[in-house]
Amino acid sequence: MSTQGSFSKLPKVGIGTFQLKSEAVIESILEAALESGIRLIDSAQCYQNEDLISTALKKLLPKFSLSLSDVVIVSKLHPKFQGKEKARVAVERTVQCFGGYVDVMLIHWPGASKIKSDDPIVRDLRRESWGVLEEFKECGKIGRIGVSNYTLSHLNELLSYCTIKPSVVQNEFHPRYQEAPVLEFCKKHSIDFMGYSPFGQGDLLDDETINKISVKHSVKPANVLIQWSVQNDVTCIPRTSKPERVRENMCYSNFLLDADDLHQMALLMDNHKFCWDPSRVV
Repeated sequence: MSTQGSFSKLPKVGIGTFQLKSEAVIESILEAALESGIRLIDSAQCYQNEDLISTALKKLLPKFSLSLSDVVIVSKLHPKFQGKEKARVAVERTVQCFGGYVDVMLIHWPGASKIKSDDPIVRDLRRESWGVLEEFKECGKIGRIGVSNYTLSHLNELLSYCTIKPSVVQNEFHPRYQEAPVLEFCKKHSIDFMGYSPFGQGDLLDDETINKISVKHSVKPANVLIQWSVQNDVTCIPRTSKPERVRENMCYSNFLLDADDLHQMALLMDNHKFCWDPSRVV
């Protein structure tokens, strides 16, 4: 089994683009992100904004004396394109959208659209899709390949047949859903972990514990949650539609959470998911 990696380590913080479909909003968010030093942009085929992101980057990168090679582009295979033939066409479309190369390409979901989650065929389809990602990796069109929303069971299954080991896992991650078994798996196999929904879809921004810690350090609740991910060695990909929030979020690096902060945040763990639940997928 071979390993992979066109860059040594993922940036600590990126920018999520889920639900951002307006050309003006995407351009303003990416401009604020690049200006703030963010160098990872997370997209997906099902977000329907890859073309808009690509267009915005062509306009914005020269403004900051950057090229596409200075930015980590992440995208994900739509569940409706699971399976060898569909995946090959869909991945090629994404690769061409970003000029012939994508830094990170993930399988977005272990299941497949319009197929019941307990139908054994989904195992075959995701295995075929992984084979396609390996092909694109081997021919140099993708830098890293990985998966998103995979449980520990899905990950162990993947390791049982892959030729190229996944180098990135992207799952929901926040104090109420801390993914300890998957984090341990990733550490054991030298896989980078990316965490989405760090604010618990906004719920955690109003949490009493988080707010007490933010007051203690004179920062925003969002900074506390981002720093928590970073101190857990997780690449954090917060999402916002407001450029000023992008700039505020990057203030996470102005402080460190101490042992008591981390203990209090650990107590918030109750396995509550705000997003889709892959445990139902065979």
